[in-house]
Amino acid sequence: MIIDFLRDLIFKQQKMTDRGSIQMEFAVQFRGAGCVADINKTLSDAGTVKIDADKGSVLIETSLPWLDIHKRIEATGRRAVLTGFGGQSAVAMVDHGNESTNVRGVIRFCTLSSTPGQKGAVVDGTIDGLSHSGTFQLNVHECGDISAGCSSVGDVYDSSPIRSDENGRATIRFVNDRLDVNDLIGRSVVITQPAEAGAQEERRLSCGIIARSAGIFQNYKKICACDGVTIWDERNKSIAADRDREAAPTASL
Repeated sequence: MIIDFLRDLIFKQQKMTDRGSIQMEFAVQFRGAGCVADINKTLSDAGTVKIDADKGSVLIETSLPWLDIHKRIEATGRRAVLTGFGGQSAVAMVDHGNESTNVRGVIRFCTLSSTPGQKGAVVDGTIDGLSHSGTFQLNVHECGDISAGCSSVGDVYDSSPIRSDENGRATIRFVNDRLDVNDLIGRSVVITQPAEAGAQEERRLSCGIIARSAGIFQNYKKICACDGVTIWDERNKSIAADRDREAAPTASL
């Protein structure tokens, strides 16, 4: 019981700490005179907010996970897309080597300092498809070779515990003092399940390559270069995918 209490306390501190507040930028579809007031109200306790309705931009400095901010904005009835995250940033789309698990998500890393060579990063993201209320590891591996799925990514470079909720989702937001964002580019993220009794190795559930990503005021695209549709059409695709995921039966990992 004491171990469970300490574990829960550590996870709570990792998620709720004010340390490492960063700026996030969202493109938002503003409609009507009450939009600015509604968004200011829903974000009133989340951080420092700046809204430019003409540009369709919401800028917030916060210590909350990006997904929490995104949900609050969309709860007002406006669609939102994350377009910028902190300063020097990197991102991993964790959706490889998961054919048997369907575990997938996005992990972002943002530097804490503008001083070159100074370590420390905010780790922020969401992983879906995990077993309910379980403990897992978020591992950064030495290389980004996923030619053989999650088995060809080299040794573990860094490791942090994460925990899923009752729906099998891990909402991640903590500070890692060991990481240098510039040193992460080209490495990989692997989500693993701890080894069970009698097993020698932990199970690798899903992985993805870490790539450089847009910081604040670095992404002004309205058309996706990959398929020529607007960011709002892309948002609609994401909403449909979320509904499909929620409707599908959850695998037991």
